Amino acid sequence: MRAPRTLRTALVAAGVTAALGASAAGAFAAPPAPAAQAAAPAAPAHSPHPAERVYVKTVKLADKVSLAKVFRTGKHRYEAEIWAKGVKYGTLVAHGKPAHGRSNGLHVTLRPNGTVTSWVERAKPKPVVKRVLVASAPLADGVSTARIYKVTAHHHEADIYAHGVRMGTLVADGRAAYGEHNGLHIVLRPDGRIGSWLDRTPAPAPQPDDDPQDEPTAADAPRQADATSLAAL
Repeated sequence: MRAPRTLRTALVAAGVTAALGASAAGAFAAPPAPAAQAAAPAAPAHSPHPAERVYVKTVKLADKVSLAKVFRTGKHRYEAEIWAKGVKYGTLVAHGKPAHGRSNGLHVTLRPNGTVTSWVERAKPKPVVKRVLVASAPLADGVSTARIYKVTAHHHEADIYAHGVRMGTLVADGRAAYGEHNGLHIVLRPDGRIGSWLDRTPAPAPQPDDDPQDEPTAADAPRQADATSLAAL
């Protein structure tokens, strides 16, 4: 279960007014109060019947980190302060209708009778990639082999082995994949076809009695675009 990095995004009020207290990080900004009408008389400094805010209970929320401190402020009116790790991050106000909040996958609902419920969104599991072995092919050096696996019709993978040791994997997902290792070149097509070839045999090292020989140039070696070393896979 993922713990929300505390409630750092605004609680969303559904059909009610959510009074959001400003947190230390400033994530919750209180909604602006409506402008007082010029013709309205000024309110007295002290209301003769102020709303009494009575603490009711503390509810542990579904993320196992956050808490909701519930207060009764009147008939069918409750407030719930949302706390996490000792920091207050906002307040839900339910006045006749439920108030809902959501942050980082944590959902909180406060009802007009003071009941608090919460739940956490479950992360969707990643699809499991299933590889099916379809072929094993010897490669051009006579030592290496490729084990070819089908993932989808246009997605094949090839594990390259030499002397029983896996050297790397080519992945052809929608386009060809190329690899090179010690002069062995390999290409895997998306449909699972595989091909391989060797660089030209290098010239032997000159002996004392041999005539000098020109070193092979880059033009003498076959070119292969987009080739990658299997050692790096």
